[in-house]
Amino acid sequence: MFKRTRLVIALSLIGGVSLAAIIGWVTGFFSSIADTVGGLWNDFMGWINSPLGWEHLLAGAGVLIVPVIVLVLIFAIVDG
Repeated sequence: MFKRTRLVIALSLIGGVSLAAIIGWVTGFFSSIADTVGGLWNDFMGWINSPLGWEHLLAGAGVLIVPVIVLVLIFAIVDG
């Protein structure tokens, strides 16, 4: 019936993905993932909206110091 290998592989992939989606939906896996991601997002937004503290200052310093270190290394390598 199926003469081409690609067709068999494509139908197998479609069937496998469909079966995995149905099993994930029935078992509540996707709901669990959505709850986890939502909780992480809410915690992150709460941290962003909190008043400036040491955590914010350290995070900002970390974000700024990495490019400075990279630039210093590039200049050191280029200058020999």
